[in-house]
Amino acid sequence: MTFKYHFLFIFCLLVAGVARSQEKLQDTKNYTSGEQFLAPLYGLKVTVPTSWTGFYPKESEIFMMANDSAQAVECMYFANQSDLKTIQANWKKGFLLAQGLTVELEGKISTEDDGLTFSKIALTNRPDVKGVVLAKCGTFGVCVTAMVYGPAPLMESYFANLAPVLTGIDFVKPTPSAELDRFDWQKELTGKYILAYQRDQSSKKESQVWLYLDGTFKSKISRTGMFKGSAGKYKGTKKGTYLIYNEDQGEPAKLVLLYKGLPEVVLPLTKKDDQYFINGQVFYFSQM
Repeated sequence: MTFKYHFLFIFCLLVAGVARSQEKLQDTKNYTSGEQFLAPLYGLKVTVPTSWTGFYPKESEIFMMANDSAQAVECMYFANQSDLKTIQANWKKGFLLAQGLTVELEGKISTEDDGLTFSKIALTNRPDVKGVVLAKCGTFGVCVTAMVYGPAPLMESYFANLAPVLTGIDFVKPTPSAELDRFDWQKELTGKYILAYQRDQSSKKESQVWLYLDGTFKSKISRTGMFKGSAGKYKGTKKGTYLIYNEDQGEPAKLVLLYKGLPEVVLPLTKKDDQYFINGQVFYFSQM
């Protein structure tokens, strides 16, 4: 095993429901110290520690953080629905970290008044490596286990100050997976610029809508585009107010444009994979 000269924090099993600042975690983005993200499926709120940067490798099941000023020590975090008694029993059995490398307890298991439980560990076939496992459980049936390990001389300082390893994690009420899959159109489209654009051999179809924070909008329609099925009187630049409805009890999400002096236009909203559709046409949106 190669030890890099920085801490490496690995959050396993969180990605199925992770969000950043109340939004879904994005790959390829760096998260700086002080930023928060949620693992709502497990009810975990994680704050990136001071002087740390984290990122989520695309199509992986880990969230990693690194601190270049630290020494050759690594840490892994695991989240699961369990309890301290079960976790401690599993520790006593030992567990496989990698091929030919087993984690075994080295000393007794201790428990603090706040429920933090921990024990020193050793790695088979690596006498130069020492570490510690620690765990804490929340009030919603979810626990987080952390394992810190590295060169033995460097670990003494961690044995004396274990609590900070888990202080950046708070437990909140988990969100059912069904709710995580529901896209919040009201939140995502309010205050945004919308563009639906198509081009064929002879012409282009372009629809632009500005949805302002005060509930008003401006539309600029060159051809029917996403307004297909509506009369041509909506072409040009028009104004009015708007309403956004999320999907509810089988009713699809929709954007309702209330024009001044014209009938309202109801535009169904759908999302498939990473594409967004308005009235059946792909569209894009961005901050104004």
